[in-house]
Amino acid sequence: MTQQNIKDILRMRMSVYKAGIKAGFWSDIDKAGASDMMNYLFPRSGQMAYYNLILEFMRKEHNMFSGGVYSLFKMPVQAEKEVLDYLKKENIDRTFLADDEDDYLKSMDTIVTNHGLLPVNIGMFSPNEIDTILRLCASHYRYSFQNNVKSFPFFD
Repeated sequence: MTQQNIKDILRMRMSVYKAGIKAGFWSDIDKAGASDMMNYLFPRSGQMAYYNLILEFMRKEHNMFSGGVYSLFKMPVQAEKEVLDYLKKENIDRTFLADDEDDYLKSMDTIVTNHGLLPVNIGMFSPNEIDTILRLCASHYRYSFQNNVKSFPFFD
């Protein structure tokens, strides 16, 4: 994957997390002081710890609806390794990643697709198709949030 792919994955993950909070799909772990706690416990790597906390929280939320399949928050091992390696090397401000989550999701929602009331299989994961996967994710998450249905995308 390219660095841009990784940045796009991170931004989509944070945008979906924030938009889902606004839509009432899950709670905001920041309200429980998670970010401050991670910075206190891990002064040198608080952002990374906070990101991992969000990732695990979102995996749990998604496993409730679509079992153990791959999703935006649980990609194949090699992809997750590349994302974590990138985060270890770069100093990413998580607030920048989702400062305009609604606009970002809207801008990425460019693929016409069928929506449903249940989790939706959007195909097979391919590192060469990250942009398409993220655009499909944006479309399905926006539909879910706007229509109050948990029709989350997943892939093989």
